[in-house]
Order: sequence, then structure tokens, then C-alpha cells
Amino acid sequence: MELTREIVLAEPPGKRLDSWIAEKVMGWRKKTFPGGGGGFTAWVDENEKVMKLISNSTMSETCYRCDYFRPSTDTAAVWEVEEEIDKRNLRVAYCQALQIVIRSQKDYVTTFDYVHATPEQRCKAALLAVMEE
Repeated sequence: MELTREIVLAEPPGKRLDSWIAEKVMGWRKKTFPGGGGGFTAWVDENEKVMKLISNSTMSETCYRCDYFRPSTDTAAVWEVEEEIDKRNLRVAYCQALQIVIRSQKDYVTTFDYVHATPEQRCKAALLAVMEE
């Protein structure tokens, strides 16, 4: 499926939006690791380094919330997304009116008029900025 602005804006927070962020913004891919208790699935970077967990069966008692990548619902995770946007020289600005404004390198401007900048809205803004670069 080709992502469009309309699809991104209509997507509710959750696994699918988180996957788009991991793949398109963070540049990660899914990898499953075998294990005696069932193994686990994680997001890995280009060097095969495990960045965040997706699911597990062997580590359920030892994993913390921050071990998982759920930026559309987790404020700490969305900060990682915004750091990646900064690294890519895309500007994310939060105006006094709590609008999210993103300017890509092409100077195309995307503005979201929201009462509050939630993790979901920040994720969508980051994803659209990357799609529009």
C-alpha cells in the first residue's frame, strides 16, 4: 500500500502507525530472533543492532515499557522520533497556538491545527515531513 497524506491522517494510534514511523522515519526493519522460549521480534537498524522490541515471549517479565517502540501513544518514544527528524534537517516547530508546523527541505509546509500536540499528532507530523522531503 502506498502511503498518502489522507491515509496517514486517518490512521488511529497503534501498531500500524508505529510500524510506519519505525520504517519510514527511523529507518528500521523488523527482524525475528529465535529462542528457546519462542524468541522475540525487534526493530533493527542497518547494522542489525536491536533498537526496540516489537513482541516477545522469552522476556515478558524483564522488559520495560521503554524497550518497546510505541511512539503514537508514548511521549518518550515520540521524542526519539523528533530527534530523528532533527538529524534529517527537517524542522518541527510548535507554535504558541499549539500548531505543529513542519518544513521539509523543499520548504513545503504542513500545518496541523490541534488543541494539544499528542504523541499521535507528533508521529503523523513526522511521517508526513519525511514523506514530503
